[in-house]
Amino acid sequence: MESISSQYAAIPFVGLAVLVLIVVGTVALSIKQRRDITPGMIAWPLPFAALLAFVGAWCSIGLVSTSQPELVFITFTVGTVLLGATTLLRRRTFTRILDMGGKAAHLLRAGRDLALMLAASVLSVFALEFACNEDFAQIGASFIAFSVALVFVFMLVCYFLGQRTGVLAAIVVIACVVMGIAEHFVLEFKTAAILPNDLLALGTAAAVSGNYTYMLTGKIIAALLAGGAALCALSFIQPAPLRSFHSKATIGANIACNLGVAAALCMGCVQFFSTVKVEDLLDFTYDAWMPQTTYAQRGFIPAFCALAQDLPIPKPENYSDERADEVLASYVERYEVTMGSQPSRKEAEAQFMEVKPAVIAVMNESFADLSIYQDLADLGYQGPQYFKSLSDTLQRGTVLSSVYGGGTANSEFEFLTSNSIAFVGSGKYPYQLYAFDDVDNLARQFGELGYRTTAIHPQAGSNWNRDRVFEQMGFDDFIENKDAFSTAPGYHSGATDRATYDKILELLREDDTPQFIFDITIQNHSGYDPSTIPTGDMLNYRLPGLSDEQNDQLNVYLACMERSDQDLAYFIEELSQLDRPVALVFFGDHQPSASNPINYSGSCAQDDDFTRAWRSSETQYFIWANYDVAGNDQTGYNEELGMSTLGARLLHDIGAPLSDYQKAILAARETVPALNVNAFRASDGLCYNLESETPYDDTLNDLAVMQYRHFAEQVS
Repeated sequence: MESISSQYAAIPFVGLAVLVLIVVGTVALSIKQRRDITPGMIAWPLPFAALLAFVGAWCSIGLVSTSQPELVFITFTVGTVLLGATTLLRRRTFTRILDMGGKAAHLLRAGRDLALMLAASVLSVFALEFACNEDFAQIGASFIAFSVALVFVFMLVCYFLGQRTGVLAAIVVIACVVMGIAEHFVLEFKTAAILPNDLLALGTAAAVSGNYTYMLTGKIIAALLAGGAALCALSFIQPAPLRSFHSKATIGANIACNLGVAAALCMGCVQFFSTVKVEDLLDFTYDAWMPQTTYAQRGFIPAFCALAQDLPIPKPENYSDERADEVLASYVERYEVTMGSQPSRKEAEAQFMEVKPAVIAVMNESFADLSIYQDLADLGYQGPQYFKSLSDTLQRGTVLSSVYGGGTANSEFEFLTSNSIAFVGSGKYPYQLYAFDDVDNLARQFGELGYRTTAIHPQAGSNWNRDRVFEQMGFDDFIENKDAFSTAPGYHSGATDRATYDKILELLREDDTPQFIFDITIQNHSGYDPSTIPTGDMLNYRLPGLSDEQNDQLNVYLACMERSDQDLAYFIEELSQLDRPVALVFFGDHQPSASNPINYSGSCAQDDDFTRAWRSSETQYFIWANYDVAGNDQTGYNEELGMSTLGARLLHDIGAPLSDYQKAILAARETVPALNVNAFRASDGLCYNLESETPYDDTLNDLAVMQYRHFAEQVS
C-alpha cells in the first residue's frame, strides 16, 4: 500500500487555518455586538479542528494511501470546515422553539432532539462499518436497523445524563468511529475481528501497537467525515434556557428526572440483553471459526453483541456436581488401566521422584512450520530445519491452538491449566475475566512438589494481566521486561529468543534445586514490516497469489523463524552440556497473521472455511530431555495434541505426578485425540466441527462436564 505525497497535507492544514479564522471572527463579532460568548462556540468546533490537524499530520509523515488524493482531501477538508463552521449557527437555530413555553414547546424540542440523535446514529453506524467493512453494502436492513437502534439508545442514555444536551452523546459517535478504524487495522494486521474481551486487553494491545504501520485510507477519511457530520448534528441539541422564576427545587427535580430516565434506559438495556438473544432476534449464527466473516456479513454491532452474550461459561447439558465426579472417576480408572499401567510410565514415575529434573516450558511466539502450506513448500521452503531435525525427542508433532495471529494468553491458559477454550467459549480470554487463586495449574502443581516456579516474559507484566494471574497461579517469580530484559539484545519485535534462553540457563546454573520455568518469548510477534529485520536476513520466497506487501511480510516472518531455529539449536546444545537433568517442552502459541494470505490463495483458494481454519490452527511442539528418561527410547514419537492436553502429556512422559483431571483428559484422547476451540479430531482419524452432531458427542460432553467442575465452578 503506497502512501500519497506529503504535499497533500497542505490541504487540511489550510482548512484548519480557515476554520480557526471563522471561529475567531465569530467570537470577535459576538463581542462587537455585545452578545454572550458561550463555551460551545469554542468547544464544538474543536473536534473538527482536531480532525483536520490529524489527517494533515498523518499525511505529512507519509501514512495516507488513496487512489484519488485530490478528491478525498478536498472533499474531506471542505466538508469538515463547513461542519465545524455550522456548529457556530447553533445559537441562531431553533431559537423560536427555545423561547417558547408550554407543552407544545416541550414536544417540539423533544422531537428535534430525537430527530438529530437519530441522524447522528445513522451517521455513526455508517462511519463504523464504512471504515472496516468491504461488504458494507451487503449487510441486511434488519442488521443495520438493530445497529442504529442500539447506538440511538446509547445516545439517549448520554442525552439524559448530560441533562438533555448533545455533549455526552458525542462520546457514542467517537466510540463508533474509533471502533471502526480499530477494526480496520485489526483485520489488516491479524485478519481477525475485535471481540468483546479485546476491550479488556487494551493495555496489551497498546504495548505491542508500535510494531505496525497505520496507513489511513480513503474509506477511513470518509468515515471521519461521517463522524464529523454526526457531531455537527448533536451540537444543535440544547435545552431551553433556565428562567429566572425557576426555583432551585424545580431545577433539582429536573436534573433528578433526567438521571432517572437514564438509569431506567440502562436497566432496560440490561434486561433486554439478559433475556433476548441477538442471534435469535435477527435469525443468524455467528461463525465461531471466522468471526470476521460474521462481522462483515451482519455488521460489527450485531456480531459483537452476539459474542458478548456468549461470555458466561455455558453449563453442560444435564450437569450436576455428582455426575461430574462420577464421570471424572470413570476416566481416571480408564487411565489407570491403560496409560497409567504401562511399564514405561511406572519406570518414568520412579525415576522422576528420584532425580527431580528441572522442567522447562518454552512457548515460542508465533512459532510454526509454514511448509504445511503446499504452495510455499513447492517454492523450496522446508520449515525450521533444526527444529525438524531434532531426533532424540520423547515426543513431537502438531499441537492445535485455539487462537490465530494473536491471543497468546489463551494458549498459555490451555497449556498451564489443561482446560480447553472449547468449553469456556470462543472469543473469551480467561486471563482477563477470572481469578486463578483456586485454579489448578502447572505452577501450583510443581510448587507442591517442592519446585521453584518462575515465569519469564520480555515484555510488560501487565500485558494480558500476567502479573496478576501468575501470582494467583502460584509462580514464585515473574521475570519481565523491566526486571531483566530492558538492555537485552533485540530482534524484530523485542528481546531475542536467545536472551530468554540465557536467562533460563542462568537460573539453572545458579540454583540446583528443582525448578519449573515457563518462558514466553516475544521475538516473532507481528507485524512483519521489512524495516524490523536486517536487510541481509530478508528471504525472497514470492508466492504468485500474494501482493508484494504480503510476500514481504511473509519473508520477514520466515526470517524470524530462521533466527528462532538458530537460537533453539543454541539452547538445546547448552542444555545438553548442563550437569543436571532437564526436561523441555517447546511449542508455538499460534500461527502468525502472515500465513493467512497463503491460506486463501493458490492451491488453498478452493478449500472450504473448515479446512482453512483447521490448517491455520496447526503449530508444532516437541518434548525433549537431556537425560535418558526411563521407559522412553526417545526416538521422536509423533502425535497430534490439543494445546490443553500438552501439559498433561509432558507430565506423563517424564513420569511426573498427574492430577485426576489430567489423567481424565489423557484418557479421553482414546476417542477425541485432539481438540481446540472450534473442532476436534476423532479416533476415526477425521476432523469435525465442534458444533456438529457426531458419534463422539458423549465424550465431548464428558470433557465439558469435567472442565465445568474443575474450572468454571472455581472461578464463578
